[in-house]
Amino acid sequence: LSDITMDGFDKNNISSDITSGITTGSNSGILLQPPMVKEITVVTTPTKDNTPSYTFKSSKAGTISYGGNCSSSTTSANAGNITITFTTLSDGTYSYCKLYVTSSTGVKGNTLSVTPFTVDTTAPSISQATAVTSPTNDTTPGYVFLSNEAGSISYGGSCSSGTTSASNGSNTISFGTLSDGSYSCTITVTDSAGNASSALSVNTFVVDTTAPTLSQALAVTTPTKDNNPI
Repeated sequence: LSDITMDGFDKNNISSDITSGITTGSNSGILLQPPMVKEITVVTTPTKDNTPSYTFKSSKAGTISYGGNCSSSTTSANAGNITITFTTLSDGTYSYCKLYVTSSTGVKGNTLSVTPFTVDTTAPSISQATAVTSPTNDTTPGYVFLSNEAGSISYGGSCSSGTTSASNGSNTISFGTLSDGSYSCTITVTDSAGNASSALSVNTFVVDTTAPTLSQALAVTTPTKDNNPI
């Protein structure tokens, strides 16, 4: 073994690129490992929360840096799961949010791309298009309203319907079977982010399925010489 030599290696002339990356002692190599981050809990989408929360995991403690169109006042990460709250966001879709952690020794970790999400804080707007005819002898009368967003329909007052989904545009519903009487009802549309419209008051209407009853009050005299009898 004493005859083995290493050509081209000079222990007294090692490149600084190598020596600057060497640590010694019990933590040798560990201090230069980059913090590795991965996504744990995505932002619910769509969401009406304009300061949504997001959870990721870091393999090491360090300083959090943000990129893209999101930021947060949380700039310190511990090793493990970290939940951050993004600063106030306007309505829109966020597809380019990124973050990474830099360790205390200045080693930058991998860049984590946040799963895209949409912020929607605007409630649907609904209005009456075709009123219920009143009075009506239809026990399941129709009604038409307009909505500028799709969503779920809820009913208030003394009416209901099997139609529970609204589309963007014109919506025709038929109320459930109604007894004779006067009805005052409301309709609300809630979008997929949880924003509820103002309640739309359906025009007050009357259901009347009872036919008039006739009875004789005075019979015509018979025989009679009156050719215009009363």
